[in-house]
Amino acid sequence: MTCAPCTNASTPAESAAAAEVYPLVGDIEVLRQRHPSDIADTLERAELDPNELVDILLKIGNSVAAETFSRLSMETQKACLEAGPVKRMLQLIEHMEPDDRVDLLKMVDPEVSEALMPLIAQAERNATMRLWEYEEGTAGAEMTTEYAFLPADITVGEALAQLRLQAPNRETIYYVYITDAERHLLGVISLRNLIMSKPRQRLCEVMTTDVISVPHDASLDTTVQQLTKYDLIALPVVDHENRLLGIVTFDDAMDIVKAENTEDFQRISAVLPFEEEYLRHRLGRLFWSRFWWLAILLFTSILSTSVMAYHADILHQMMALSFFIPMVIGASGNAGTQSATMVVRAMALGEIRPRDFPRVFSRELLMGLALGVALGVMALLRVFWQEENLKLGYIVGTALLITLLTANLVGALLPLLLKKLRLDPALTAGPFIATIIDAAGIAIYFQVAIWLMRV
Repeated sequence: MTCAPCTNASTPAESAAAAEVYPLVGDIEVLRQRHPSDIADTLERAELDPNELVDILLKIGNSVAAETFSRLSMETQKACLEAGPVKRMLQLIEHMEPDDRVDLLKMVDPEVSEALMPLIAQAERNATMRLWEYEEGTAGAEMTTEYAFLPADITVGEALAQLRLQAPNRETIYYVYITDAERHLLGVISLRNLIMSKPRQRLCEVMTTDVISVPHDASLDTTVQQLTKYDLIALPVVDHENRLLGIVTFDDAMDIVKAENTEDFQRISAVLPFEEEYLRHRLGRLFWSRFWWLAILLFTSILSTSVMAYHADILHQMMALSFFIPMVIGASGNAGTQSATMVVRAMALGEIRPRDFPRVFSRELLMGLALGVALGVMALLRVFWQEENLKLGYIVGTALLITLLTANLVGALLPLLLKKLRLDPALTAGPFIATIIDAAGIAIYFQVAIWLMRV
């Protein structure tokens, strides 16, 4: 079986990229045998027109096509949904997990989502609308409503029979949640324990009543921390009356961690965060995402040159001072970046919180003093060996001690302050903190020089 020739015009580069996929696409049966993730990767690499991509998925059909579509990048999903009549996409959209469907519909043009919503089956539409109401960045916005639940008064044998009926429409059945008629969460039992229990035992006798859960307005950080702390595959999400609303699964948590780590790396590198893949991010948007931070950092660095210009007379009196500015500023900038990175990472893991400010302050004060004294003595000896000027050595060593101490405290405490102000602590790491400390370090360096030259 061969693939029909493409009627859309394409560039040589596009044709070459598509050549890899068409031999495979030509045999739909072979394509169906592959894992959905592998199919999605192949289709992404081929860079097909969105309509062509949808045609291939519709030919594959069944649940494989729906799962493949859900594993495509959000940009590709969006392009497919906006490319043509929404009715063609209905089969794929309806079989998506409710939380993934909501994320996609929020991305597309409002006219497209409004046209599609009435076509979705009532049950799926209701689940979508419920999830749509939750605030972004909370457990409610990331949960799925497709979970297994059973009443407490049935037997294990009856539970297994009911679970077989629920399983095809549930994202996971490893955990079965026990609820009352109003969906209040009473307990939980794993599928393993359910299978190992005696058929005539009632669920209320074998379930675990101490259920780990999070409220729907819990932050994503809290949700992921609970999942990892208790080694759970899924975490129930409840309202303020302990009614079960949905679950956050482990794979969803990994997606959250991946997205947050990517955003943190981008901020640490002084780049405005973007969600698209690197090669799919338009050059114009990439330019602006980098330009604004670089412009801010350039303006901040002007402060350093202004401080040096202001103290030009000191440099004229002792020209050798200028030789050691890079050493003092570089060491303090590195120390500040070290502290900021460690604290930001510890905050991401939930090891420290803003209320730990006094403990972090005392710890980093001691660390800054220790590093400052050790490196200050090394700098003093280095300057004296090179310049044979003891006063210059004292200036450089003392300045290094004070700038290191300052940088260490600023790097450690600024993330906590930003967190308290509900800003991203990752802003303090990398070039941003280094540029701030450069300006502060030069000012300290010249103030120390003025003070010791007068002694």
